[in-house]
Amino acid sequence: MFYEVRIFNARGKLKKILSGQELSRKYWEKINGQEPGLNPVQGKVKKISREMRMRLDAQIPTLLPY
Repeated sequence: MFYEVRIFNARGKLKKILSGQELSRKYWEKINGQEPGLNPVQGKVKKISREMRMRLDAQIPTLLPY
């Protein structure tokens, strides 16, 4: 469920109104347009190699779960 969104410019004047239906349509178009391995909702997750995982762990040590 999406709610109506109002977009204002820097001066506070209403620029655009996006309805909930329009936001929902855009969301699902974007989700359905993704590659199969990138969308966890579709249940297909790509596995990465051990070497790649080690490189990523070295680059981002603060995001490790352990």
